[in-house]
Amino acid sequence: MAKSLYSNNKIITFPQNRTGDAASRKTGLNKNREGSVRKINGKVYVDFMYLDERVRESSQLDWTAENIKHVREQLDKIILSIKSGQFRFSEVFPASKKKDYFAEKERLLFGSGRMPGEVNFTEYAMQWYELLKSSGRVSKRTLWGYNSYIENYLVPYFGELTFSDLNKAVFDQFVLWAKNLSLRGQSISNETINKIFVPMKIICKDAAIAYGWQSNFNPFFGFKRLPEGNSYENIQPFTLAEQASIIKALPAHWKPYFMFAFSSGLRQGEQIALQPDDIDWSRNLLRVKRALTRDDNGKVMMGETKNKYSRRIIKLTESMLKPLIEQNKIRDKFDCQYFFCSPTGDRVHASNLRRRFWKSALEDAGVPYREMKQTRHSFATNALSCGENPLWIAKVMGHRDTDMIIRVYGKYIEDVGGRTDGSKLDGQYNGLMGNLE
Repeated sequence: MAKSLYSNNKIITFPQNRTGDAASRKTGLNKNREGSVRKINGKVYVDFMYLDERVRESSQLDWTAENIKHVREQLDKIILSIKSGQFRFSEVFPASKKKDYFAEKERLLFGSGRMPGEVNFTEYAMQWYELLKSSGRVSKRTLWGYNSYIENYLVPYFGELTFSDLNKAVFDQFVLWAKNLSLRGQSISNETINKIFVPMKIICKDAAIAYGWQSNFNPFFGFKRLPEGNSYENIQPFTLAEQASIIKALPAHWKPYFMFAFSSGLRQGEQIALQPDDIDWSRNLLRVKRALTRDDNGKVMMGETKNKYSRRIIKLTESMLKPLIEQNKIRDKFDCQYFFCSPTGDRVHASNLRRRFWKSALEDAGVPYREMKQTRHSFATNALSCGENPLWIAKVMGHRDTDMIIRVYGKYIEDVGGRTDGSKLDGQYNGLMGNLE
């Protein structure tokens, strides 16, 4: 019998059945209990029902009082494991002629019974992805990321392997392979490799549950995440003087867009997705409830914000409100769906905005090039350096709490005893507002 089920008892190997005479089959014990122990050809047999079929298997132990008691205890364990759904025939009777027969029946009835070495990684991974896709449990952008990792990395490397082939040594080899694989002309970072292992670990965990491997299956034993650098090390905020020079160099149509980006710290996808009804002019409130994102095929779409904390209501300060008022005049000319729009009234396309207007504005202003997302970092660092309350900054930016604000931007704090409502930051930005007129 299997040690995993009966670790407190003597292990008995049950070989194939042997036939006996009719009279000996009638000899038995404890007939009032489920299943019975029988004497056949002088040996101890178990006799019980499993999956609506009668099972008789020999212990190859002689018919003695001690062996009878021992096998009866083992049979009681078998009955208990059948009722709990944990019993697998081949684990208890590995030498039985009916081992494969019951294994197939278990697979059909329970959807399990297949061992790690019998399940192909690609086969299961693709089934897993389709199930996750239909569940609605993750965003389409997350699905797109998972699908990209599966198609570009996991299937090409692990595709022909079974789950029993997975272990630390194989994962180490995968890391080396991935680092030598150049997609779009760039090598992969440790951060990206760690992200690839996120769906990989979920796939392995779900397979273990689906096939009943449970905690006995742990291919990641001994494998550790790769060291990562600080993803926020490249924060390069614009000073107020640089912001003023950039706003001055921009075409009139884009001045309100970037002034609001600097003064509010919205993510670019959130700002592009704003619609007129998101602004409550009577109470000076802004509702951030959607963002430009990607679907599961990687195509740009309007969807949910990054997380639930990003869905927020912002009390507009003066420096936020003024560029919105100016932008409202622009939007009225085009009557476009989105509050911020292109010079032709269409939705803002970030790549076009960066290529045609952002780069040239920085060049004309004599400001070293940085990505447009630095407008968000500039808001955070300027607000902290003015002494604004980190709680207020976190709420405006859509963070869960102040942890990342302090950890990432803390070095920019100069006046921890400052304001709590954005008014001090307003004073800094008031000097820039003349550039909008």
